[in-house]
Amino acid sequence: MRKLLGFLYLLGLLCSCGETAARKEIRTTIVNPTCQSEGYTEHEYDDGYICRDSFVDAISHDYKKIQIGTEEAIVYNVCQYCGNLKYDFVDLEINTDVEIDYDRERPIFTDHKNMAAAMILEKTVDDAIKSIRKAEAHGAHGYMIYISVLDSLYWNKADLERVFYCTDLPGLAIAYDVSYFENHSISYEKMDELLTLSVEAGACAVDMPSHMYSPNGLDSIAENKTLKSEWADTGLGLSFVDGNTKEITINKETVAKQLAFINKIHDMGAEVLMSCHAGANLNTQQMVDLARYMEYQGVDVVKIVDSGSSETDIIEELSACMTLKNTMTTKFSIHGQSV
Repeated sequence: MRKLLGFLYLLGLLCSCGETAARKEIRTTIVNPTCQSEGYTEHEYDDGYICRDSFVDAISHDYKKIQIGTEEAIVYNVCQYCGNLKYDFVDLEINTDVEIDYDRERPIFTDHKNMAAAMILEKTVDDAIKSIRKAEAHGAHGYMIYISVLDSLYWNKADLERVFYCTDLPGLAIAYDVSYFENHSISYEKMDELLTLSVEAGACAVDMPSHMYSPNGLDSIAENKTLKSEWADTGLGLSFVDGNTKEITINKETVAKQLAFINKIHDMGAEVLMSCHAGANLNTQQMVDLARYMEYQGVDVVKIVDSGSSETDIIEELSACMTLKNTMTTKFSIHGQSV
């Protein structure tokens, strides 16, 4: 017990800012709290001894409004202590009037090295136009619109022209055959029809699923393993087949149909993004081989959604990106399911 009391007494002396007869305080500094550190009072003595007391808890961010460029649709605020930036969108009044300019040069979806693209999921054309124009006001470089989410009464050229001519931003059309975001489950024939119609209506690119036209639908894992040897003379690595990748087909008859679709879209003056939602945790080599296989089909953009979301999975995805950055000419996107 004596030892404990002695320890507590010593600790009190060390923590105390009390003066002794031989020590004189020469400076007192009050340090205000910030969002990153607590506040305190600092005492400095003539013998060099310094101590702190009167601690105050750290405070919240202290934001000040700032102007960035000529941006009017976003209000920016920066913390004067740590530089943290936050922004709020201005509620804009957006009309849906559209003037169709058939002489307009079709925008190019791959013009940007890095694209901030808005995802549009609306059921009516007017709501789609509002979302696209709001995204443009907030700095989007382009947009991707689920045509198959629109109510089917809008699946006509006149209504789709209003969508794709409501802005000069590049627009990409999506018409998946599964019920994402409450959209319609459609056949490959209807997918082909909607994507083609979108290009006729002014879309600059389409998203073509890498399983398009496959009789096995989303899952060609078993068939791909039996057909892998047929690609030996191409020099392509098909390790992704062994990784049980879904939404991809290597059936040459199906691939021929895909190539015909890609050529049709190219002949119409638009680009093709091929997307694969792998449904598997692929390693670096499997993602690299998958990207190169998709590039082999002659598409303009390769998009791979890996199922991984752990730190290890993200490292594999980044590794694949670094490898492809140095060896692949086609633009690509690789990311995890939850990113």
